Amino acid sequence: MRNLFTLGKYLGAGAAVALIAQPAYAQVISITDVQLVPTEQGLELVLEVPSGTELEVSSSRTGNTFIADISNTQLILPGGKPFEQANPVPGVSAVSVIPISSTQVRVTVVSEQEGLVTEVNQNPQSLVFNVATSSAPDNAPPTDSTQTPDPAEASPGEAPPPSLDGQEPTGDPDTTSQTPAATDPPEVVEDDELEIVVTATRTEEDPLNVPRSVTVIKRSEIEQEGAINNDLDQILGKFVPGLGPPTAGGRTRVLDLRGRPAQILIDGVPQNSNTGFGTELSAIDPSAIERIEVVRGASAIYGEGASGGVINIITRSPLEEDGQKVRLGLTLRPNFEKLSEDGFGYRVDAGVTAKEGKVDFLVDTAFDIKGATFSGEGFRIPPTGLNNDNSTINVLTKVGIDISEEQRLQLSYNFFNNVFDSEFISDPPDDDTGDEGARALRVGRLQFNSGNRPRQTVHNVNVTYRHQDVFGSEVNAQAFLRKTDLNQIPVDLRNNPNIPPFVFANPFLPALNQTSLDALEVGGRFQVDTPVTDRFSILWGADLSYEENEQVFLESDTAAFDNTRELNVFRTFNQTPFYKLRNIGTFAQLTWDATDNLTLSGGLRYENIRLDVDDYTGSPFRTFGAPPLAEVEGGTLTVDDVVFNAGVVFKATDQVSLYGNFSQGFSLPSVGTALGLAPNDSNFADIIQLEPQKVNNYELGVRGNFDNLTLSLAGFLSTSSLGSTLVPDATGFSRLVRAPQRNYGVEFAADWQPSDRWRLGTTFSWNEGSNNPDGDDDDRFVPLSSVDVQPFKATAYLENETLPGWRNRLQALFVGGRDRAFDAGVDQFQVTGYTLVDFFSTINIGPGKLQLGIQNLFDRQYLPVSSQERFGVSAARRFPGEGRTYSIRYSLEF
Repeated sequence: MRNLFTLGKYLGAGAAVALIAQPAYAQVISITDVQLVPTEQGLELVLEVPSGTELEVSSSRTGNTFIADISNTQLILPGGKPFEQANPVPGVSAVSVIPISSTQVRVTVVSEQEGLVTEVNQNPQSLVFNVATSSAPDNAPPTDSTQTPDPAEASPGEAPPPSLDGQEPTGDPDTTSQTPAATDPPEVVEDDELEIVVTATRTEEDPLNVPRSVTVIKRSEIEQEGAINNDLDQILGKFVPGLGPPTAGGRTRVLDLRGRPAQILIDGVPQNSNTGFGTELSAIDPSAIERIEVVRGASAIYGEGASGGVINIITRSPLEEDGQKVRLGLTLRPNFEKLSEDGFGYRVDAGVTAKEGKVDFLVDTAFDIKGATFSGEGFRIPPTGLNNDNSTINVLTKVGIDISEEQRLQLSYNFFNNVFDSEFISDPPDDDTGDEGARALRVGRLQFNSGNRPRQTVHNVNVTYRHQDVFGSEVNAQAFLRKTDLNQIPVDLRNNPNIPPFVFANPFLPALNQTSLDALEVGGRFQVDTPVTDRFSILWGADLSYEENEQVFLESDTAAFDNTRELNVFRTFNQTPFYKLRNIGTFAQLTWDATDNLTLSGGLRYENIRLDVDDYTGSPFRTFGAPPLAEVEGGTLTVDDVVFNAGVVFKATDQVSLYGNFSQGFSLPSVGTALGLAPNDSNFADIIQLEPQKVNNYELGVRGNFDNLTLSLAGFLSTSSLGSTLVPDATGFSRLVRAPQRNYGVEFAADWQPSDRWRLGTTFSWNEGSNNPDGDDDDRFVPLSSVDVQPFKATAYLENETLPGWRNRLQALFVGGRDRAFDAGVDQFQVTGYTLVDFFSTINIGPGKLQLGIQNLFDRQYLPVSSQERFGVSAARRFPGEGRTYSIRYSLEF
């Protein structure tokens, strides 16, 4: 009853705010319908508006693209989707009507060649764009003219053209968002008015023509989820089928894609070091992101291994037309019950972009202060090292120059800094099997040396060059650099009741320690896309990357810490020794539109990987600090292989398409785990854990795109003769297991719009896996650990446009239990399921919009899957999930 009262209270409060805001909203003119009618000259695009309104239209044309920005308007179409149509008439390749801010709508018409002729007419109840292609008669109306005729001259009895609002959706739940769509129309995305993905094929492609599962998370969805939780693992864990559920500490451990690790990119720049602490998603603020593309299943399209798939984070782009745009946003995150205990956080983000002539630029900044977080039972959650008791700053800058109509050069730099020192450390639970989890223990302000303050700093530098016509081919080149420096929060093993006291007598045990990471990666990509015929093309090129990496334990003096809270580092140990990793790949990819309904694709990639390690001393935790520490002979390891992919898309009907895909991935497993835990007197070249893995991925799927319903269903199987998986042992340490491995599962998504104001949908993901640790011929496969194979995950949402300009949405995340690995003796823990409910309300107020959000609406006490696998020596990371949290955000663009 209390929870129902709470829900009613906040729904009522949202209604009150919306009603108060109505006068401000009424000043903005609504475009309520969009109609497209073919004509002899081309087409007529009709935008319906309230009777008697006059609109301010600013139009421009560049090459074969016409753009008209309509001020003081908003797009209110059934279902909240923008209007987008590809190839509506001969000579026109795309037409779109899309909001670019809360008070501005953009009309874009792209012709197949230059010579586009447009006329804009304002009638009493509509704004009409007459578009003629270059083949129009000589008496076509003048280019880009705007007329406002006398209302008496209109044709009052003329029947309107047929509405296209009931047309087939341009998206697909498997190729747009997999969970409920955003509460407001999406913004314009880089280079596209139509839905386009680049990650799956490295070229711009309609996702419906891609023979594999692709998820695109749009800017509006990122903004909605980011208002209540600014962590990318939360956004991805809710939106992407096949990906593990959101984690407690913001890390990628347990956030596998189809049971295997995913490759993470920012604008194509790799963020995964071969060895790291799972902080790859904490390298950019979500406010700087335009969209996220996720390709599920093993892939070698970007090299460096992606046995589970690819997550490509695509940042905002500068303006494409002359002008300037500014955006501002403020987010408040008050915990009303815990304000006196640091339960308040806020974020300020701002951006400016402009273009004049051939030069454009973008500067995007965000500053985020995250206060303390609390569990559903009200206990303070320990500092996770990433997403509470911390402050972050992100700066994204881009400068581009259009050298010519075919050539463009762009330089971008993203700086991300996260500082997370706190007066609290983690106090592990006495019982590491319950759902209470670790609590925060106040130890006072810690004093760090200059080199060991907890922080993460990530630099991403990216230079791209594009030439769209080199003897008929498009050439793209990229050079990049990523630098990551990380010192984690201190861990005091003496507080862990699961460690026997006699262990601390071992001379090499770092009882009070921090772990640090120093990683550098540089590289480049080059590709050429050649259309051989109208239906056949070839993409070929090469990639190169070079990585240096080192992880170190920093041990501090326990006496100084106990007396003065100083962390004085007096010695270091290797967690992962310094290594160098070089990767070279060359590839060729073919695409053939065999018929209008059948598309075939396939390609090869050659991978060559070289690993260099000097002689080194292993991790002290291999023996819990007991002597002797492992001494390992270094050397050079070179491996190579050829991977293959093939796919087919068949459009069975106008509404239904089938696809199949086979793809392979090739990579080295976690070098850090293999090297750090190597036995004493071993030889680097003999470590079986360093043998490469080759993953075969098989996938079949079907997509349905009907008038008000979209469906997708996919099934997959991935196999490897020598897989790689983590298994926690009885002490809580994870060991790397190399054995024949197979993963399999199904993914389903549905999105239904029963009326103009209502929308609902669901997703479901189930995957399983097993391996054969004995590696013998008896085919004795056992379940994979729940570290790599998470339980089933489902989402559901219900969205309503309560009033024009006011939307409400209720969504739920269901995570199941899993005890298969526990019952087989593989795991020392069982996974218990949980259900979480969120509520959002978005209201257009004045020039911007107000967003209200409540996460974990019913204040559920739970442990995320990522925490349930933490026990024993790692129980300090048994973080509970956040209880009910609130957010209030106001943003605007001008």
